[in-house]
Amino acid sequence: MTQPDRSSFDALLGALAEVFAGEGRLGGDLAADALSAAGRTPYRRMTSRADPHAVLKSTCANRSAHPLAASVWSCRDYLDWTAWEGEGLATDVSANLYTTELVGPDGHCIADAVRVGLLVSNADTDYPVSRHSGEETYFVISGVAEWTVGGSPYTAQAPGCFIHHPAWMPHGRRTRAEPFLGAWRWSGDLDLSSFSVDD
Repeated sequence: MTQPDRSSFDALLGALAEVFAGEGRLGGDLAADALSAAGRTPYRRMTSRADPHAVLKSTCANRSAHPLAASVWSCRDYLDWTAWEGEGLATDVSANLYTTELVGPDGHCIADAVRVGLLVSNADTDYPVSRHSGEETYFVISGVAEWTVGGSPYTAQAPGCFIHHPAWMPHGRRTRAEPFLGAWRWSGDLDLSSFSVDD
């Protein structure tokens, strides 16, 4: 079967590889390597179970967005999304969070050692404090979101910022007046079922 022209998708993978190579952690290096290698692996279509088109368009058009937003928008037809669901996450919160795994065990391109994806969130969404087995870093692409990590006060994080969560570290995120778009990567234990919301 002939692969479609995926130049815009590969351009996004390359741009994200550069971003995570600059993170300064082993997990970021693993993500960068997997993203770079993914351009030489087959692309696979996923089952899309959500349609974040309107909020994705809004976040990518944000004037203060990182240049990566243009790359995300240009390859939107290659991205299959699902509402993020996890143990203890309320349905009304899940309905406002959309994620796609670009590279990883369940990604558009298969990789075993890391997961890398995107998450877009509607405005006024409180993603509660939660934890999971994977070490995680977010890179803010568009929208100012407020983060708490390890019990710290919520702090606004603007486009271009990295937010790191060690394995099992409690963390939460909330949006205010504008939606959010970020790139995330998991390393270490990649078991998504380890996710749980704190009481």
